[in-house]
Amino acid sequence: MEAIQILGIVVLVIGILLIGIEFYMPGFGVPGITGTICTAAGVYLTGKDTSQRIIVGIIAIVIVAVMLVISIIVFSSKNFKSPMKLDTDLKGKNVFIEEQDMEYLIGKQGVAITDLRPAGKGEFDGVTFDIFSANYFIKKDTKLIITAIDNNKIMVKEEK
Repeated sequence: MEAIQILGIVVLVIGILLIGIEFYMPGFGVPGITGTICTAAGVYLTGKDTSQRIIVGIIAIVIVAVMLVISIIVFSSKNFKSPMKLDTDLKGKNVFIEEQDMEYLIGKQGVAITDLRPAGKGEFDGVTFDIFSANYFIKKDTKLIITAIDNNKIMVKEEK
């Protein structure tokens, strides 16, 4: 076995390990890019001719696929703490407010604390809400009235 082939095997193994590390890190970052480059270089350096390179490439792909399946199994287990998923439940009585629970806001008077283009922020009874006008511009500090709740969006118009 030539020295160049030994170097190719080392680079190939490093590349596959870096790709494995990328499975556990969110995003496509330095380990994934470097691992892909090292794997490709390792495949090229390991094979003497095209047929050997194709065989080594297929073996590398199979190894990476097996590592992916194993990492999916590990991530889906309850015992593994993943940096990519939330393991704790959100506590609270109203994590999501239903539209019918917001109906009491209709008719409330307030003021625009940002320009509405048509979305912005408004203050009603000392509480700041994300609000929407009916597709028109409303200036900051304009008096408003809540007219409707549409798909959990608070719709407003200028108070006359």
